[in-house]
Amino acid sequence: MDIKESLFTALTLLGLGMAFVYLFLGLLFICIHLMAKYIPADPVVTPAKRKKAAVPQASGQSQVSPQVIAAITSAVKQYRKAPTA
Repeated sequence: MDIKESLFTALTLLGLGMAFVYLFLGLLFICIHLMAKYIPADPVVTPAKRKKAAVPQASGQSQVSPQVIAAITSAVKQYRKAPTA
């Protein structure tokens, strides 16, 4: 077997392999389009709206104190001013 016969055999196998791949992908493409056309899609399910549960509030903790809000605001400002590493 000389080099010409080996190259011809290699190119033949390469061509056959690529042809089979393209045929398979084309068939897959056609099947997917046919399925999309003839098989109905699943209906869209919307979650049922639930009523909000009443949040029990403690008698003395119904509102956040202004001091806590000021402390949180100050901490956020200091965090934003701090240089990042």
